[in-house]
Amino acid sequence: MTPPISERISHLEGLRRLTRKATAEFYQKPGMTDRFRVKASGFNCFEVVERTTGKVVTPTPCFGYGNAYRQRQELEAKETRFNIKEFGKVMRNWALRVGAILAVFAFLGSHL
Repeated sequence: MTPPISERISHLEGLRRLTRKATAEFYQKPGMTDRFRVKASGFNCFEVVERTTGKVVTPTPCFGYGNAYRQRQELEAKETRFNIKEFGKVMRNWALRVGAILAVFAFLGSHL
């Protein structure tokens, strides 16, 4: 091979390595990966598996990749992530309950 062609090949291999590395780093960012993945379990049978625990989420295997992928999308849509709004709601409810309990104790304490 001539030097320019071998140089082009080596440059392309370097670029391929960089793109693979960048893609892997991108998907390692928090919140960027999907929670569920589709795993083959037999001939034209697929299961939806939780990525972090490895547990099979579907009670029965799905026949066909499209059905399993649709079910994975439904599970992803149902998933509620604990964000700042959810945290605010939890703190509000907690404060209201503690306030109600303190009011009851104050009311009962003043009548004794």
